[in-house]
Amino acid sequence: MRLTIVLLWIALAYPAFSQPGFNSTYHFDYPLNHFRNLIVHQDTVVAYGMARTDTFPYRQCLFVARFDSSGVPIDQALICDALGGLLSMDINWAEIITTSDGGFALTAGSFNRYDGMFIKLKNNLSVEFAQEYEDSVNLVEFYNSIVELPDGYLLGGYVQSPNYLAESFLRRVDKHGNSLWFKYYGKYVETDLFSYYYQLNDTTVAYVGGYVNNPNSLAGRGPWIVLINPENGKIIKEWRPASSAAGTVHFLFPLTDTTWLIYGKKTLQVSPVQHVRPYWAIIDTAFNLIDMRLFGPGPLISNFIWDIEPTPDGNFIAAGELYAANPNTEPADIYGWLYKVSPELDSLWSLQLIAPVPEPKVSGNYLGGVGVLSSGNMVAGGYSSYNGEIMCWLVKFSTDGCVDTLWCAVTPDWEPDEPEIQPRQLRLYPNPAQEAVFVELPEGDYPVWVELYTLDGRLCHQQAIDLSDAIDVSDLFSGYYICRIIGRNGHWYFSRVVICHS
Repeated sequence: MRLTIVLLWIALAYPAFSQPGFNSTYHFDYPLNHFRNLIVHQDTVVAYGMARTDTFPYRQCLFVARFDSSGVPIDQALICDALGGLLSMDINWAEIITTSDGGFALTAGSFNRYDGMFIKLKNNLSVEFAQEYEDSVNLVEFYNSIVELPDGYLLGGYVQSPNYLAESFLRRVDKHGNSLWFKYYGKYVETDLFSYYYQLNDTTVAYVGGYVNNPNSLAGRGPWIVLINPENGKIIKEWRPASSAAGTVHFLFPLTDTTWLIYGKKTLQVSPVQHVRPYWAIIDTAFNLIDMRLFGPGPLISNFIWDIEPTPDGNFIAAGELYAANPNTEPADIYGWLYKVSPELDSLWSLQLIAPVPEPKVSGNYLGGVGVLSSGNMVAGGYSSYNGEIMCWLVKFSTDGCVDTLWCAVTPDWEPDEPEIQPRQLRLYPNPAQEAVFVELPEGDYPVWVELYTLDGRLCHQQAIDLSDAIDVSDLFSGYYICRIIGRNGHWYFSRVVICHS
């Protein structure tokens, strides 16, 4: 049985030394200091975000701080633009990694010049070099991945092209950040995003993301996985299906030599508008979908996962944010969200968190990064904002999702939805059909999204219908089709339908 843990910890906190974890906010000497990313290296927590200078003209700078495993600050650094501009980073773009020489590498953006930047820090957090990549063609350049190579780095991200669409790229640089080559991937007339990467071996890096060639159609978007040689940027293998049950991919991790775990976002039609749901899936290295499960509290509640890491017990921990179902009555508008999943895609627990801030009722809480300590406990980091204030936020928790044993409670709550095959609860009639097919589902699961596939997997029809509506099949050729229906509650139903126009 899968259980979901919900912890609403508003402002009560015991000292860190008396508990297995902690829920703490920090305010350093800089205005608007906050974290949006986090890594753990040798039991040192390294958090990355932004802050402003404390003297006029109050420039926006990058901010890096280090903590020990108990959450005690070790040191911090404010990294400002040498040209006097504004530096920026965000949860879904900009990266920080540890480097082989004991230092750190990070990406950012020049806010006023709209250029991407690559910055190398020494172990003491001082700047070794900062490279800015001027771009006079595109509107803005975003970097969200860094792969360290024996003789340099491979930087990945996407640009906003002059046509206002996104286009993915890779930039190969040397050990000092000097650009060696730059290559675009995808199609100029489509939106193409690299959102994450995984180095499979010395000669192959997997970049994952998605494409949109028609924002008004669910069939006009899909997942994208590209295997690339990091030395020359050549594509080794690519998956960019015209139709797939999976959506945009945000994470990839090898489970075996032949299977990968992926996480992503699936766009669904919840009449009359489109919504997205997160999903876990397992695919093989030939890009066949083995299993897939939607999860989260429902299609009408926004939820995002920003970082995922494997855990020592063979599972995966994810950090992100979860919007309140009713912000008028709940303790916060947005919760920090921790989620643990097994490699079999079973939910292990889900944890909602509020930072200990003075006014939690009007707070927004975000966890942008998570890492694992040698003890097996984990640390997530982000920020909490309230009434114009913003603070750094760290949470330490156990492998069972407990911040404090006194406050760790297992309670019934939503469980992840999964694409369950429920043939006995789905009835399509008439079957065979000529012009229209009616759908009969359990009460309360309308409206639904309908997709018809040929037996070879080609999507040939999609439509949103309500209780009394019918599927229009008048334009389809006679033959056998697979009908997939996604209900309002996220349940999936499958059945075969025969169309015969004779």
